[in-house]
Amino acid sequence: MRCLLIDDDIPTVEALLRIVNWSSFGIREPMTAYNIQDAKLLFEAERPDLILCDIEMPRGSGLDMIEWARDRGYGGGFIFFTCHESFEFASAAISYGADAYLVKPLDKPKLEAAVGKAVDALKMRRMLGEYSKLGLSWLKNKTWVEKNFWRDVLTAAISPREDLIQSEIRKRELELSVRGDCVLLLVGAQKSQIGDPWDGSIFLYALSNLVSEALFRQVDHERVLPYQTEFAFYNAVILEGSIDAERLREIGERLIRLCEQYLKCTITCYVGETVSIAGLSRAREELEQLDAANLIFRGKVHRQNEPLAYDTTERYALDMERFEVMFVQREKVQIVNALKKELETLAARNKLDPATLHAIREDFMQVVYSLLLRNHIQAHRLFADETIQQLAQQADSSVFDFMKWAQAIAGKTIDSIREALKSEGVVEKAKRYIHENCKRELSREDVAAHVYLTGDYLAKVFKSETGLTLKEYLNECRIHAAKQQLLESRASVSEIALETGFDTLSYFSTVFKKLTGETPLAYRSRHKS
Repeated sequence: MRCLLIDDDIPTVEALLRIVNWSSFGIREPMTAYNIQDAKLLFEAERPDLILCDIEMPRGSGLDMIEWARDRGYGGGFIFFTCHESFEFASAAISYGADAYLVKPLDKPKLEAAVGKAVDALKMRRMLGEYSKLGLSWLKNKTWVEKNFWRDVLTAAISPREDLIQSEIRKRELELSVRGDCVLLLVGAQKSQIGDPWDGSIFLYALSNLVSEALFRQVDHERVLPYQTEFAFYNAVILEGSIDAERLREIGERLIRLCEQYLKCTITCYVGETVSIAGLSRAREELEQLDAANLIFRGKVHRQNEPLAYDTTERYALDMERFEVMFVQREKVQIVNALKKELETLAARNKLDPATLHAIREDFMQVVYSLLLRNHIQAHRLFADETIQQLAQQADSSVFDFMKWAQAIAGKTIDSIREALKSEGVVEKAKRYIHENCKRELSREDVAAHVYLTGDYLAKVFKSETGLTLKEYLNECRIHAAKQQLLESRASVSEIALETGFDTLSYFSTVFKKLTGETPLAYRSRHKS
């Protein structure tokens, strides 16, 4: 299919080219024009199937364009957009058979919905026209008509009222009962889990065919409706009549096995309650919400009114001090591995629900923001690039997406701090050196040599700026490291004392109690329990 974009505002045209996945609608790269005169030349050279046009332009309006095109017998789709809502514009657009009227700034979901609806309407008009010529309109279009009816019901394009639905059934000459029992089966796959060799639209087509053949033994069954959201691919399957719960579970489990075998991916099935046709749109919304809340129970069959089995009796809190130490020491791999281990532990205990994942994300970012503030780095500039923003939008949708986001954030943060440190002051350089070498034997002279000062002068400057002596600061760093090892390793207290740079166990215990208020053994016992 061919498409023509017309707007005198060049950035708007570029945005339209970028934000819409045109190939998913069967449209190759759209043609573009920045005024009506150029648009007419393109139209006559290669007549488009769909035109998206701004109404208000200095060298001829969008209404002029549609009037000109309709006078030449153009029966394709037409979508208008404008900066101002106007009843006169809207009524004029409708009178010329426009498919949609959108107000800037353009909203991606609304724009894609309008394009999809216009493409579907165009296909329908063409198909009906061809079949009517042959006198076979109803026989050939029965499947298409019913499929579009179910799609309109699921998306609430037909209002979920029995009288309106009954009217549409009669209008489309369908053999359906508005009060008949239906069960909605939603088959979902996360986009982030669909890798090579799949293109999104091809995967959705393959999934739809597999579901259709498995349940109805035919391709493109009218009650199998493929669609996609921002984060997931779905197939909505409408099953007639009351079906035994065990039978529905068997159907779902069979589909999961077939997708693993043939599509090499994990799908999750959600079974709705028995409803009338009017209740299907609500059932679809609730099943999508259930899928959005599902972080760790993938590859299973779930019922609409059975809550996911999360254990929320005790809320989890991220050990921000521990992650701050790893950030300070610039340990990218350790940060990602530690976070991954935390999530895996929570998932194994059924404690990783969306609220917990979001809380971990907030605590993680608190550590990052604190570090950036101390290093005078502006977070909004650091995380402004499109890749980071896209990962941030997807971070709460799955554990996989969360870890991709966390890895990107950790890398970006540590790299930016490393750059900032090239211009840091003497005391900051000294503190950094102490952090990085606190586990080995370290003297005042070692630190002073690193910053090219005498020991006495560095000690005076350091005390003046931090309020601590070099020895006190060194001990604080060592105790931080010791606390982490007490919780994460099985080493004895004496082994940890030596490993973190203390000469004797007694001195280690004295310093530890002074800084924490308790002995190493008491700290390990209390926090591990």
